[in-house]
Amino acid sequence: MNHPKPGTVDYERHVQEEIEYFSSLFKEGEGRETLHQPIPPSWQEAERRAAMLINEKTGNFLGGHIEKRLNSRPCIRLLSLGSGACGMEIDFAKTCPQAKIVCMDLNADLLELGRERARQLGLNMEFTPTDLNTVDLPRNEFDFVYCAAALHHVIELERLAEQIKATLRPEGEFVIVDVITQSGYLMWPETREAVRNIWKTLPARFRINHTCGPKGQVDEEVWESDTSQHGMECVRSGDILAVLEQAFEVKHFVPYFSISRRFLDTMYGPNYDLSASLDAATFNWIWALDRHYLESRQLRPETFFGVYQPKKPKRGLLARLRGSF
Repeated sequence: MNHPKPGTVDYERHVQEEIEYFSSLFKEGEGRETLHQPIPPSWQEAERRAAMLINEKTGNFLGGHIEKRLNSRPCIRLLSLGSGACGMEIDFAKTCPQAKIVCMDLNADLLELGRERARQLGLNMEFTPTDLNTVDLPRNEFDFVYCAAALHHVIELERLAEQIKATLRPEGEFVIVDVITQSGYLMWPETREAVRNIWKTLPARFRINHTCGPKGQVDEEVWESDTSQHGMECVRSGDILAVLEQAFEVKHFVPYFSISRRFLDTMYGPNYDLSASLDAATFNWIWALDRHYLESRQLRPETFFGVYQPKKPKRGLLARLRGSF
């Protein structure tokens, strides 16, 4: 698949579309107040259950992993890549005031929201507008790097992985949660088949599309379009795991959301009132199928949590022989 190259007119168009879309989410209302992207209650519940999975498999929640590292010793330095309006990073800074947190994002307007909130709270944070496709990170500068749902907006994944490796200090770690759909937010073929079969069973009110098309439109087929044609959404999401595998050793890897994204996030999620019996039963059915498909390895995950460490260079034969004496 061809992707726009940094420095080209096509690339700048994609960048501008990306900036305009995410700026619109924080212009007013809940997003501007909380500095977190607004999501429907159904997706909040799905993410809560995903957090429980992460805790079950790794011994801590996502936020707990970050805070444990920030509190491990004084003056820990954290770099957050693709931090947006920095809502999570500000939460971390409030809990771990002795740490130094640096936030980088393409969108200067969103970073300014975070900077102003941090100033009001007196937090020890820095905010740097940065294009992750072209960034040159300082070497040996950070104790760990955090990246929440940002790599799937990056074209130059291999380059960025090397930058992250270079900026981590010895024993540093890369903590990440991200989307790993087929590139362009398309479904993997086997996922598409399962989702379409489930879709046919849903009442019309669960199939109202809240983000694409006319308001109140009921989709006869689950929405699917290549999002990478506009902006950077999932531009190379299908390549993320392979790139990480080349550059890093895995310490923790927790896959989740085989099908849940297609029913419960911002597009169709507002259709679910979890206090209503049918809605709650449908939600629980989708979640149970999601777990079944992953545990039986019938479907791939569309999201994951991971903790990675840079691969150590392999010693040459002579060095290995010397080490044996």
